[in-house]
Amino acid sequence: MTDSTPPPWVDDLFPFPTPPALQTLVDIAWQRAYERYVEDECYDDTLVATHYDFMFDLAATPRPLDGWTGSPEFGEDHLQPALPMFATPEFVPFGALGTGADVGWLVPAPELGRPDHPVALANGHDHGVTLIGADTHAGLEFMLSWTLRRWRERPEPEPPAGRRLLDRVAAELGVRPDPDRVYAGSSWDGSRVSHDTGFAISFDVPEGWRHERGEDGIGVLAPADAYADSRPVAADRPQLEPELIAAEVWLDAGHPATALLALKDAFVNGPGCYFADLKPLWARAYRDLGRPEYADRLDLMARYQSACSCEAPH
Repeated sequence: MTDSTPPPWVDDLFPFPTPPALQTLVDIAWQRAYERYVEDECYDDTLVATHYDFMFDLAATPRPLDGWTGSPEFGEDHLQPALPMFATPEFVPFGALGTGADVGWLVPAPELGRPDHPVALANGHDHGVTLIGADTHAGLEFMLSWTLRRWRERPEPEPPAGRRLLDRVAAELGVRPDPDRVYAGSSWDGSRVSHDTGFAISFDVPEGWRHERGEDGIGVLAPADAYADSRPVAADRPQLEPELIAAEVWLDAGHPATALLALKDAFVNGPGCYFADLKPLWARAYRDLGRPEYADRLDLMARYQSACSCEAPH
């Protein structure tokens, strides 16, 4: 490492190592922040996190290195990606679009330890996700294409600095973003990304495992023996008590995957006030599947709790 090369940032941003394609983007931002640190002797994490002028803001920010000073003070909230409104824990965001929407990975089974993951958009206004890439590399190409389309659709000209940064990212990733390219799982409505309702997200399923699609668009990926023989029925506005009783029976019988699918479907199809009652069994299902980090992520969903307007108590 030469004097002009910034020291490496610490990869502690997400529950798993940052995939190489996103590392490239963070490296570019980190270099900019390091140059400012050398000049001002103060770490400005906004220089790393904020890039919405051309694509998105990072959901988690690298911590300052030992001995660095910073303003404002760097806190743990910089390292904890928030869970977008209406998303389930299997969606792990890495970028915020500034519109309530987020871009992130779909990680249905973190214990598999896969080095990369499919990328999707969660719009922050309703349930479900829109697949935009089979991995981080493809997902970032989509995001660059979306940026070009957004610049073309709006009346003011594209920002010169943003265009230079976009071109640099595209060159370093080896991608060719195109504002007119169509991607599987999504469609364009101006600069808005729309979900293709006829497209179902699928995952690479290991031998002896099963993937069952769910109302959240992600579903459950788990060992086949973690499922019961029957699949839960996804009903519009389900009754809460029968859902809880069925989930507990499945859990007690050693079928946490079926219980998890039913609980997530009840969350998507039911009112927001169901969440507090669903959460204990939901967390148990994750723990029984060996996914304690997802049980913890349920704590980030507390804002889903809303005032109850149900006709009957539950």
